[in-house]
Amino acid sequence: MRPAALIALSSTLFLVSCGYVGCGQVGPVVPPSPEIPPAIRDLAVVERGSNLVITFTVPARTTDNVAIKRFSEIDLRVGPYGSPFGFEAWADSASRYELTPPPGNDPDNPLPVQMTHPIPADSFVNQHIAVGVRTAVKKHDHFSSWSNVVRLEVIPPLQPPVIKAEPSGEGMRITWPGSPAGLQHRVLRQGPNDKTPVVIGSTDKTVYVDRTSQYNTAYTYEAVAVKGTAESLVSQPVTVSAAENVDRFPPRVPVGITGLATSASIEVSWERDTDPDLKGYYVYRSVNGGVYERQGGLVTLPTYSDTHVEHGKLYRYDVSAVDQKGNESNRSAGAQVSF
Repeated sequence: MRPAALIALSSTLFLVSCGYVGCGQVGPVVPPSPEIPPAIRDLAVVERGSNLVITFTVPARTTDNVAIKRFSEIDLRVGPYGSPFGFEAWADSASRYELTPPPGNDPDNPLPVQMTHPIPADSFVNQHIAVGVRTAVKKHDHFSSWSNVVRLEVIPPLQPPVIKAEPSGEGMRITWPGSPAGLQHRVLRQGPNDKTPVVIGSTDKTVYVDRTSQYNTAYTYEAVAVKGTAESLVSQPVTVSAAENVDRFPPRVPVGITGLATSASIEVSWERDTDPDLKGYYVYRSVNGGVYERQGGLVTLPTYSDTHVEHGKLYRYDVSAVDQKGNESNRSAGAQVSF
């Protein structure tokens, strides 16, 4: 076959194979990723003891959805908050902290990483400050935008409270010495089934009653002083053992005792006691100013019908409350009835 014919045949075969069968085609040119991380949006700052504790989450992907393998720089700034606020002026005057980036991420399954970093607060005491952070992956001039800016007033460090804990009839009482106005106290408790202390409440008073505590159970308590965005370190823990946490506390003294004479009895009644471990009541009677004597056994309802009465005599009734452990309250103020 002639060379010209061979060339024509080869061209035909190429056109058939590529034009009709399909060959790899060159796609559009994709520019390299700018490798700019998105701005951090969960920056949080709390003054804890003598430090500013800063937390935030670094992203897993860049603004164009490329996995971030490793950060080259994390730039934290802390400086005075001016009004009006401008990022450039604030960043220029702020103290700069270069934080150690987290370890490298899995490029096939990148995950956000939460970071916590304390810095000394002493340089900022009695100042209104702003805190911001940005990150870089590629170069120092490829920073993300600044994060959300946290504003706070730094105050002298709060001292941890010195607490005491003891059982009471209302629940475990946690107390501490008097504190300045505007100070809150957050109370934490760790029970037998808790792996770590759990916040159970807060108060602006010098006492907190843990009404959910149970007798014959061991508890460990801690407390934190809080004022605005500042908080103390956690207090020294105080433990009350199960042997110490026993019910030695009677119910409240009954109130509202009344007596009504009928044709054949004196009907005594009083307000129902709402103590959860109430078992019942004892009724005490005095005749014509004599010695009080308990009338029968335990009464479970807040009423008593006295049928052993005689005309012309003066009767006086007192009532006490008794709990499930047999703890008896003091006797109430009496009701006096002439029959």
